Amino acid sequence: MLFKAIIWEDRGTIQPKSGGDSFSFRECVGIVRGMGRIDDSEAVLAATIAGHRDAVQHQGAAVSEERLYIDSMSGLRLFDDLLDRMFGERLAEREGLAHRMLPIALTPPREFHLLTSNDVEHIRDLLKPPKRRHAEALAYLRTLVVSEQVAADPVADVRQPTERELERIAKKLQGTSDWTSVLPGLARLSLEHDEGAVYGLRIVKNKEAPAVKIVKPGEEGAEDAVSILRVGELDHWMFYLKDLASQAGITRHEALVLVHLLDLKADHENYRLMMMGKQAHGRYSHRALLLIREAKSAGRIEEAKTAYREHLRAKRRDEEAR
Repeated sequence: MLFKAIIWEDRGTIQPKSGGDSFSFRECVGIVRGMGRIDDSEAVLAATIAGHRDAVQHQGAAVSEERLYIDSMSGLRLFDDLLDRMFGERLAEREGLAHRMLPIALTPPREFHLLTSNDVEHIRDLLKPPKRRHAEALAYLRTLVVSEQVAADPVADVRQPTERELERIAKKLQGTSDWTSVLPGLARLSLEHDEGAVYGLRIVKNKEAPAVKIVKPGEEGAEDAVSILRVGELDHWMFYLKDLASQAGITRHEALVLVHLLDLKADHENYRLMMMGKQAHGRYSHRALLLIREAKSAGRIEEAKTAYREHLRAKRRDEEAR
């Protein structure tokens, strides 16, 4: 609701131009990030909390007490930061919340890498004989896999892993002592504490962590690469032009002219025609969305409009010459 309030202040609406239901949580995160109101770390945090909630509520996932504490306190910190940043208010200044009891922990949260290491060891321990608490282990693992997806892309739809996928990932964790090769996205997150802050806990990307390397089938190292989830083509090429506009916080025409300026359709990593039945549908990737957002942030929309108008004029001249 706070994200929707921010969008309302900027646009005067929380619905797509085509009408219908208000923006989903995922769409809100993308729009607010596209507006520059939250950074990548904050988007990852918000999407992580939402992913954990859905996994527990609908899929029977389990969350450790320490991870639940981190979700609670870092989420509260994000809410307070956004409330102050956008509306000039603090939770501590509101009478209804100033004296409320906050989440507490007997031990302070450990560094994020250590926390994940502890979760992985707990999962391995549950899978060992004579315990073999298989269902419980997969419930904890589901939470980590959801977090891994969100760390890779906070605005993408979280696809809940199947039992078979979880079992495959569990087997990989049992077969290696280095869990970062199985969950590279989580390896890049860390905790940040602010001394003296009322709510002083954040989840941020660790700049010192090794970069994640993505390899395609047939490339060197592909046989040893670990895939958390295998998504279909539609999960990768998921944006129509109207979706690009919505996620970037711009109009459909502005998205159109930026696509032309950046020549996104010429790059197979950005755009692809997908055959659905007998019809071809043009769809864009997350990489295209990132390029659109960068161009918007760089103030290139007017440049794009001018270039697109000149393109249309040249096209008309060619048609008349024929």
